[in-house]
Formats: sequence, C-alpha cells, structure tokens
Amino acid sequence: MTDDTGAPARHGEPIRCHPSIVVERSLSGIVVLGILVMQLGRGALPALLAALFVGLVLFNYRQWSRTTVRFNATDVVVERNTLFKTKKTLPYAKMASVNINRGVLNRVFRTARLQININSGSGATVPEAVLTFREDLAEEIRAGMAERLYGSENVLEDEPAEPTVVFSPADVIVHGLFSVSTYQTVSGFAFLVYSVFQLYTSAGVGGGALVSLLMFVVVQVAPSVSLISHYYNYRVYRRGDTIYLEHGLIRTYKTSFAVSRINAVRVKRTLAARLLGRSCIEAEVVGLASGSAESLRPVLCLLKDDATQQRLLAEIVPEFVYEGVREKQPEGAKGVLRVRAAVASFALALAMIYPSIAVYRTTAPLPGIAGTVLPFALPLATAAAILVIWYATSVSYRITEFGTDSDLFTFVNGAVDRETVVMNYDRVQMVRITEGPVARFFGVARGKVYLLSAIGGASVGSGYFEEGRLAAIGETVMARIASGEYDYRKNSI
Repeated sequence: MTDDTGAPARHGEPIRCHPSIVVERSLSGIVVLGILVMQLGRGALPALLAALFVGLVLFNYRQWSRTTVRFNATDVVVERNTLFKTKKTLPYAKMASVNINRGVLNRVFRTARLQININSGSGATVPEAVLTFREDLAEEIRAGMAERLYGSENVLEDEPAEPTVVFSPADVIVHGLFSVSTYQTVSGFAFLVYSVFQLYTSAGVGGGALVSLLMFVVVQVAPSVSLISHYYNYRVYRRGDTIYLEHGLIRTYKTSFAVSRINAVRVKRTLAARLLGRSCIEAEVVGLASGSAESLRPVLCLLKDDATQQRLLAEIVPEFVYEGVREKQPEGAKGVLRVRAAVASFALALAMIYPSIAVYRTTAPLPGIAGTVLPFALPLATAAAILVIWYATSVSYRITEFGTDSDLFTFVNGAVDRETVVMNYDRVQMVRITEGPVARFFGVARGKVYLLSAIGGASVGSGYFEEGRLAAIGETVMARIASGEYDYRKNSI
C-alpha cells in the first residue's frame, strides 16, 4: 500500500489523505467569498474577505496536514492532532459498506473519495468517514477492506463481471422521466398550466408566470435530470452474498453491501410506469450514505418490464421473493375509506370557493371563447378532483393487500403509485397498531412496521385489516425469538 506521495505504507502505518482535500473543503467558501468580492468592488471589506479566504485555505491545510489514517488488522483509525484533538475508531466488524465516490474535482485530481459506513441508525445518513486518496490507492484500500468485510466473495474492480440485466441509456432516461411520483408530476404540470394561463391573461410575461414556470422546472424537470445523471451507466450484479452497484455520469458511485444488510425490498410502480408495464426495485439498506439524496435507498433495478423485474428480483434477492397468499381488505375498510373521501371532498370544495370567485371575476370580461370557458374552469377542475378522490378511494380498497408466510410478510399499497414491500420478521424493529374512532366503528385497524433504513429509520404502513391479523406480525416475531428461530444477526448493528 502507498500513501498520497507514492511512498510505501506498511500495514497499520499512519498515512494522510490526498492534498486535494484542501481544495475540496475550501471550494464552497471560496465561491461565496469570491461572489462577495465581485459584488462589493474595491474597499476595505473586499480586502478583509480576501484575508478570510487565505485564512480558510490555511485552516483546511492545517486540518489535512494534522490528520492521519491507519488501516489496522481489525479497525480503521482516523486521528486529528489539532487544537481540538479527535480520534475515531471504526471496527471492520461494525462496517456496513465501503464505497467509492468520484466527483468533478476528484476527476481533475485523479482521486477518489473512500466512504466508510457503519450499520447504525444514528449514522445512517452521513458516512462515518470520508477519505480522499489517489484513485488507484483508494481502489486498493477498498479491495483490502472488502476482503475483510465479505471474505472470499470480494470481487476486485478490474475483474470482469457480467451483470444479470443490461440497462441501456434509454432505460436510464425512462427511469428518470417516469419514476418520479405521480403526485409530484401532477404538481409540476399544474405549475406549468398555471404559467401558461398567466401568460394568456396578462399583457406580457409577468412575475407570476415566471415563478410558476420556475416551480415546474424545480418540481418536475430538475428531479428527472438528476435521476438520469445519477443512474447513468447503471450496473448491478451479485457475487455470493454481496450485491454490487455502479452508476453515475458526473459523479460516479461504486457501492457494495452484503445481502444480510437488506431490511426490506420495495417494488414500485408509478402511474406512468404501470401504463408502460414497468416497475423498479428499491431496498432498505443501512450504511450506504454518500452525501446524495438518491443514494439513501439503493435501486436494485431501474424501471424495466415486469417480467425482467421479477427475474432480476429472483436472482439478486431471492431471500425476499414472496410466494404466499395475499388477502384483500375486509368490508369494514370500505366504510373508513368512504368517510375519509367525504371529508377530503368537502375540504377541497370549501377551499376552492374563493379562488373560483376570483378566477371568474378575472376571466369573465375576456372576449370570445376565453370569457365563456375560463370563468368555469376552476369549478369544473374542482369537481373533477372530487371525482378523482372517490375513484382513488375505490381503487385503494381493491388494490391494498396484506400477506404472511413462515419467513416473510408483505404490504401492497397505493391507489395511484403502487408499492409492494416485502419484509422478513427478523428485520422488524417494532410493530404499532392504531385504531381511530372511525376505524374502530367499522372493526378495522392499521398497522405500521418500523425498520432500520438509510435515513435512520423507516416505517411501512398497511391498509385497514382486522386487528388480530395485523397483531400476528408482532406475535410471530416474539414467537421466533422464544423458539430460537429469530436470527439476531439480521438486526445486528
């Protein structure tokens, strides 16, 4: 092993990160100070900001020069010997993953960020250590650490590995466009329609139209572009009990984790994806934090046709293939859903009274067909929305399911965007069953199962079922613990 200068580094010998980390840590501050200097022009204050810039660089340089890393036989030790000394010890036995992340600056300096994650709820969203080394050194260190984590199942990065399913650039684009939630898409296009309406009714390009157009970009366009960039060159494969993910256009990611770290598997279908006959697979895995929101819940399969998705599910995570029987909601659930729909419809109609009057007064004086149609557009849209609420209620009653077998249980939810979540009893942290006054009147209840996830903790809710059926989940967990069937290693931290 070598350090950042190219000199040999023996096992357990302290080494430093690559000096480019000084630029990485100073960049955001440099940009802010540079903008302030350009805005303020000449004078004493820009000189003070320039001094702050120099101080920031010197501070980060000292942090780098006084920080060392040791890769020992049983742990990794990161130690900083500055005014406030710190020492962080990361045992291999507690590590969930060791990942490679490369951004623009890393490509410029030919470096890579080594991210070490511990499988714990408190540190799930942020890596416990982010270390920058030369790319080849980072790959060498990661390979050595992965060997300790996964044993003989480690796959070296230069070893050819055929992915189970090949994802083309077209698949990535389809995933970016149609994996965004339907509610988000509808909101985005509502802003677009409103901006067009503002342009049509105003003499020129008004501030309201620009704000609505900007909201459309923020809500709909930007997330899709971000997903396409994030999952470009997507690859997934499994070797032994380890799953490997690689993807990224501007910032590249290399991630691996043991199957035992998966706490739940979600098969997701947005409305657009269902119309295309496609679905994607996500997993709840603790210890994959990389500083990106998209990476908090790893995707095991981009939007693919349902047959391919099922085949990939069986090959990548056969431990979470549910083959038991699922039951529909009882008749009592229909009553609860209808009460909820009635309340939502009444609230929507009440909220739209004033906007409808305002639109009528604005558009009624318009000549021609615009003055005839536009005044009644909002009331008609409100009526259509109420019909959608009742239709979604009917669909939700028919779609929501719940099933159990000896090792797995599953919830199916979603009137618009469908989600099938498969969980193992041994991954369950807590089960909570709730009955509101309406649900109690109809003799049903809702369950919520809590699991560890990449955001620290996640809950999966059920539809309305008989309380005894939902209580069986917690009872099964306790019975497995009492009988010795419960595998504590699946929830070890």
